Amino acid sequence: MQIQKIEVKLNFISPVLGSLPADPAILTKFIAANAPSPWQQTEEEDAAKDRDQEFDGDRGLTVFAHDENGMYFYDYHIKGFIKEAGNTLKETVKVKNLRSKIDNYLFIQPRRIYLLRPDGSPIHEENDVFERPLRAQTMKGPRVSLVASERINLPVSCQFTIEILENEKDVSWKIVQRLLEYGRYKGLGQWRNGGWGRFLWEQVGEAESEMDKATA
Repeated sequence: MQIQKIEVKLNFISPVLGSLPADPAILTKFIAANAPSPWQQTEEEDAAKDRDQEFDGDRGLTVFAHDENGMYFYDYHIKGFIKEAGNTLKETVKVKNLRSKIDNYLFIQPRRIYLLRPDGSPIHEENDVFERPLRAQTMKGPRVSLVASERINLPVSCQFTIEILENEKDVSWKIVQRLLEYGRYKGLGQWRNGGWGRFLWEQVGEAESEMDKATA
């Protein structure tokens, strides 16, 4: 099987908001329980426990995943963005069922994608906490609550590898480039609809193809 690998860097053009619930119980139930494999579920539950000591009892706060190396996105945050862009732009790129095809043929490495400053150093702390009102229409009428998210201000970037498995050219590097352009308008992290986490992308490594060692 041929595997095409492309090194990509995202340069954010608007501040990024953390999107994981600070409450570890919520994280475990609604996010870790949906992890694609048992070891990934354990990994995310451990991350939730680490944040529990920092944000005990704060149910209205969303945060970044964090370990001793810094703050990071998981690989599924990047893939989720590409799938969302594929679903939104499927008529433009003229590929049917593009979202499901991305799910099957496109993968992101590594598992943890660290947020970086211009000198390449990882970010270990948020700049501040951004608070805003959340309005909702309920059975009892309109309600307003206060929500908050960790915020990382510019400049900030991240870097990762996109791997595209051999397929019938429905999921090609040319198509993926067009989907990445969507990040200029809707990006990563919490409250993306509000313009947070938007980015420009660049290819920082030559695209290469290799044979899967298991089938070579």
